[in-house]
Amino acid sequence: MWQHFFRNPRKNYNPYMEKLKDHPEYIIYDKEIMNSYKGKWNEYFKNDNPIYLEIGSGNGNFAVRNSEKNRDINHMAVELRFKRLVISAEKAQKRDLKNVVFFRRRGEQITDFIGENEITGMYINFPDPWEGKEKNRILQPNLFSNIDKIMGKGGKLFFKTDHYGYYCDVLEFMAGVDGYEVVYNTDDLYNSPKLENNISTEFEDLFVIKRSMKINYIEIEKKN
Repeated sequence: MWQHFFRNPRKNYNPYMEKLKDHPEYIIYDKEIMNSYKGKWNEYFKNDNPIYLEIGSGNGNFAVRNSEKNRDINHMAVELRFKRLVISAEKAQKRDLKNVVFFRRRGEQITDFIGENEITGMYINFPDPWEGKEKNRILQPNLFSNIDKIMGKGGKLFFKTDHYGYYCDVLEFMAGVDGYEVVYNTDDLYNSPKLENNISTEFEDLFVIKRSMKINYIEIEKKN
């Protein structure tokens, strides 16, 4: 199992690494298998429903809730941590969901396993703002060269963050990204019309209600 993730054996491994194998219907960790479905994910899901991609799915609350509420879409979620993947799969299995799958893969590698115009939308919820090291952020101008390859015209990117600086930076750089347009934004999601259809993440469950934190939200549409 370790050979899927490490070049050389180690003395100690995360115990959840082996547990990935307990959920083959919900977790794909083998890159070759993942890549083999590039351009054919509707075959994997056995339907022609729209496909949405989530980068950084955490413990899977958003992925599972979105899949349960919207049975007419397919939800693909990318996450790196073994425990989070296993917890996510257990939640999906408990609800017997057929329209969600979790990948152990980096967000920067999405074009390796997703084909041209294959997704309809993308979710990026509460990514690390990397204060002082902003070049490491997942949502920045160079990400759109990858999105261009996998998202169809009219597709949308949905972004949520509690970091106001990150929110402002995205709004600023989007003015210079060709082919995309910010079609909605608010610095207070929970006091906006979008709250009605908002699906919360574990971060929101833990902090928003308890600490009255404001959530910043942006929708970006691909125009061509």
